[in-house]
This record gives sequence, structure tokens and C-alpha cells, in this order.
Amino acid sequence: MSFCAAPAEAAVETAFAPASAKAAAGAVDRPLVCAVNHQQDRERDGRTTVVVIQPFGYINERTARAIWVPAGYLTDFASIPRVGRWLIPPFGRHAIAAVVHDWLYSIGEPGRRGEADDIFRDALQELGVDIARRNIMHGAVTAFGAGGYARAGATWGTQFMDWRTGEHLPPPAPREDFFGDGDPALIERIKSQPPANCGP
Repeated sequence: MSFCAAPAEAAVETAFAPASAKAAAGAVDRPLVCAVNHQQDRERDGRTTVVVIQPFGYINERTARAIWVPAGYLTDFASIPRVGRWLIPPFGRHAIAAVVHDWLYSIGEPGRRGEADDIFRDALQELGVDIARRNIMHGAVTAFGAGGYARAGATWGTQFMDWRTGEHLPPPAPREDFFGDGDPALIERIKSQPPANCGP
């Protein structure tokens, strides 16, 4: 699989699921490839954000739910407050689970916040995060995530970005189209997206 070359000023990082997670019923469909955003006004509470360059999928083994994150989505990995980053950094083995959780919170489907948090916990386990950190991270989103989940409708239009220019991109569809398992035609379109903004 080939990707477009990033311009010199863009730092690009790739997060791969460990082999054990890939082997487990194909839990992660392709690597998570991100470009680091250096624009301060697109940070989240002082946390650096990254842009997903190519779509990737995660299949939750417990529920068999397939979750596809589109190219252009803006995330900060794990939303760890500054005071807690010495214990759990924003980026690490938990990165893919954090992006999936961010995505479910960005959609903010009414009545499904608990499911989003449980899928996060499942993904952490599948990715090999130790039980102590899993419990801390799951407990934190359960205790403190309500506000972020409730703001999904208001923030949906700000969740996408051109990784080369830093400009806002429009969402790929209204967020309601992602409710449930998502509109099948929309999900197929996302799955077949080329890496974002890689044309000449």
C-alpha cells in the first residue's frame, strides 16, 4: 500500500495495531495514519491534534459493530488532562482505541454514550493495554465525558481538516447519517476514500 508523500513542513506519524489485535478477527482494518497539526488554534484545551489521512475501520468483537473513521477527521488521541499525562500520555498503545472513541463522541448518537465507552474499553483490551490503565481510562471517560458527548451537534462542523493547509473541511455527511451502523452507502464511500488531500 502506498501513500502520498507529505510536504516537508508536515510531520506524519503512523499508529499500527499490534499483531495480536490484527489477528483477533481482523479487529483493525488498515493502519491508522495521521498528520500532526501544528496550528495552535486547532488544538483542544492545549492538546496537539492530528488529522486522519486515510480512513480506517475497527470491528468490535463483543458487538460485531464495524466503526469506520473517515479521512480528514481531527482527533487529539486520548484526551488526557495535562496533570495526568505523566501517567498516561495522549499517544501510545491506546491510540487507535482513543481515535475510535473520539469519533463515536463526535457523532454523539443520543442514548449510546455508554456503548461508546464500553467499545473504548474493549478496544483497549484488544490492543494490549494493561488492565490498570484500561480501568483508569475507561473510568475517566465514564465519569467526565458527558459534556463532550453532549456537544456533538454543536461541534460536528469543526471536526474535519485539510492536513496540508489547516483549513476546515466540511463533514462527509450530517452526523445523523452515522447513527446506528451508519448509512450503508456512506460507509462504503468512506471505506473507499483514497488518502485525504493527496492529489497533485
